[in-house]
Order: sequence, then structure tokens, then C-alpha cells
Amino acid sequence: MPNSARRRDRLVGLFVAGLVAFDPPLLNLFHGTVFGWPALYVYIFGVWALLIAALALVLERGREAARKDTGGPP
Repeated sequence: MPNSARRRDRLVGLFVAGLVAFDPPLLNLFHGTVFGWPALYVYIFGVWALLIAALALVLERGREAARKDTGGPP
């Protein structure tokens, strides 16, 4: 499987994971507080940060693979 197809599949997977993570029935599970902050807010911002980090990891890996394939800077 070529690198571009693999990267596309990972990005689609991250999109679907984000849809599932921010689905309203799942969000209704978070009540109460975590260290004095509303648990829902902690969950939302935590998942958001994890999705951004995973997205950056996938995109940077793809950029490094493209650089190796072409033999030069992107």
C-alpha cells in the first residue's frame, strides 16, 4: 500500500474517531468535576488536544516519507 493511501486511511480514521468522541450520547456520560473543573470540559479539551497531536504526528510522518522518496526538501 503506498504511503499516500496509508496516510489518507489514518486521517479518515482520526476523523471517525473525532466524530465518535464528540457524539452527544457519549458526552452525556460526563458529570461532576475533575480537580474543580467540569468533567465535560476536561473531556472535550483533552480529546481535542489528543486529536490535534495525532493529526500532527500523521501529517509529519507523511512529510518525512515524502522527503525520503524524493530525496530532497518538501
